[in-house]
Amino acid sequence: MRGRLGSPVSAAFIRNALFLGMVTLSLASLLFTSQITARLEDQTATFTDLVARFAAASTLPASQDDEVQHVFRGFVDRVNFPIVVTDRRGVPLTCKRIRVSPDLITYELFITTDPTNPPPGPMDELLRLVSEMDLERTPIPIVQSSTGELFGHVHYGESPLAAQLRLMPFLQIGIAGLLVAFGYFGMRSIRTSEKRSIWVGMAKETAHQLGTPISSLMGWVDLLEAETAPDDKERRGTLDEMRADIDRLGKIANRFERVGSIPKLVPLDVNEIIRDVVVYLRRRLPSRGRRVEILEQLEEGLPPVPTDPELLSWTVENLLKNAADAILKSRKDGTIAVRTTHGNPSGVRIVVEDDGPGIPESIQNRIFDPGFTTKTRGWGLGLALARRIVEDYHGGRIRLLRSTPGVRTVFSVDLPEVPRAGHLPPEEKNG
Repeated sequence: MRGRLGSPVSAAFIRNALFLGMVTLSLASLLFTSQITARLEDQTATFTDLVARFAAASTLPASQDDEVQHVFRGFVDRVNFPIVVTDRRGVPLTCKRIRVSPDLITYELFITTDPTNPPPGPMDELLRLVSEMDLERTPIPIVQSSTGELFGHVHYGESPLAAQLRLMPFLQIGIAGLLVAFGYFGMRSIRTSEKRSIWVGMAKETAHQLGTPISSLMGWVDLLEAETAPDDKERRGTLDEMRADIDRLGKIANRFERVGSIPKLVPLDVNEIIRDVVVYLRRRLPSRGRRVEILEQLEEGLPPVPTDPELLSWTVENLLKNAADAILKSRKDGTIAVRTTHGNPSGVRIVVEDDGPGIPESIQNRIFDPGFTTKTRGWGLGLALARRIVEDYHGGRIRLLRSTPGVRTVFSVDLPEVPRAGHLPPEEKNG
């Protein structure tokens, strides 16, 4: 993604923009909901005041009359929030939208109840609810306007709609957070997929470009060999080394070509693959000045695991070469140990450990990202392709176990005896 002036938009900028957008939306939602809730509370208080005025106008000395109670209840039936009407003694006369049914408040119960010592049952429960509502909202007195006589109070609670509105901002924040998370991880997945596609395409193009010069070199070696005398052992030895290196180039090109293609896994002895890689690298490590030693600690009797030998040897070679480069960069001698053990719970584990300078903690979580490298002329392909080979093709796992600066770095590769189903990348499953 690019900005208006053509400069790339960083993932951090997108992440921060999404976060700021979510915060702004959440604050706007909270403000709007608070205003709506406040207006609803005002309307509730106004309506309750009207109830009190109606009660005052209707509550005459004959307030205990059944007809008056009927009028009260008919009016209160239209209330959509918790409400309790009490007389001057504080005894509930009727109620609505609470757990106690108004039908349970009989005339006999009403006139015999002492509010300071109510009988167990509905009246006791009502008085307890009245006390709770009064703690949150001041009851509205029922006063006859002409005489100022107090007939009782209207006690009311929060409207269910107001309670739901108070929850709306949190619901919106949760939804916005989920959308931002889905968007972020979706973009991250797309970017990762694009990077992988680019590197796979580069690998295949590299293999294609290497094909012609490798064939040409083979022809030149054949020509030189034909012109070399049979008894010229020194020159023939040199040509043998050149042919071995050209063969190695051919294998490397073949590896690049096979990246992005579905490999054919064959049960093989991992130890044999590792031995071949170590033999090749030992002959090409520096023998003067700084010295790098490779130690083999291969456990015998390991089960064969399904693998592509070319791709697995590439993975092991990458790990060993990275370890050797790190040791040589530190300007001191060093040792690399490559070990194999039984996997847990099954399969084979390969461990590569070196006593080089280690990997800084700040970049340890990025070393497998395509394109990330600390080398001046590196491509950042080695560990990224190694992860693809191990995890996508073999259904295994490769990881940095630990790295202590100045002490050691340890990588592990776990290969299962039976690759898990569906481990191939989607673009390769689809052809």
